[in-house]
Amino acid sequence: MKPDGASGDTFVKEGFSNWKKKERLQTHVENHDSAHNQARKKCEALMKQKQHIEVVFQKHSDQAKKDYRTHLTATIECIRFLLQQGLAFCGDDESHNSNNQCNFLELLDFLSQHNTDIDRVFKNARENLKLVAPKIQKDIVRAAASETTKVIIDDFGDDLFAVLVDEARDISVKEQMVVCLRYVNKEGIVME
Repeated sequence: MKPDGASGDTFVKEGFSNWKKKERLQTHVENHDSAHNQARKKCEALMKQKQHIEVVFQKHSDQAKKDYRTHLTATIECIRFLLQQGLAFCGDDESHNSNNQCNFLELLDFLSQHNTDIDRVFKNARENLKLVAPKIQKDIVRAAASETTKVIIDDFGDDLFAVLVDEARDISVKEQMVVCLRYVNKEGIVME
């Protein structure tokens, strides 16, 4: 043992081959606050599940996934409501200072005011993760249209159906087109 209390380089540089002389192990371990014991205690603390770095990352990741799912669900519910009511998504002034933003943003704001979980998630969301961009809205609408089409096709299968198309100009001379699919479902009810 060295005079300054260090156990030397026996296990670090020189190596240890004589296992019959166990006294050298005690020289390495020394007392309860030696470097060896401190390192062992730190290792044990790290290996405890609650303090382990993987557990901390996993908890953060699980919470982030849950928050994203809450955010996405609220966004999809707003889009479903607007689609079912046949309302426009966008308005003239969608800026943050606007008193009357678009229907979509106003509906999201309404949801966040009446649900504390949604409010917390919306407030903590990063700017690039707000899910309010028109491109994202269109992607969700396309997914809803695809699923709706799939359900309708599964409902009438190979049976007969009719497609009605009506086109008219509105007061601003814009063409407006309505496409209607009419069929009789398996229960004998006319669906349109």
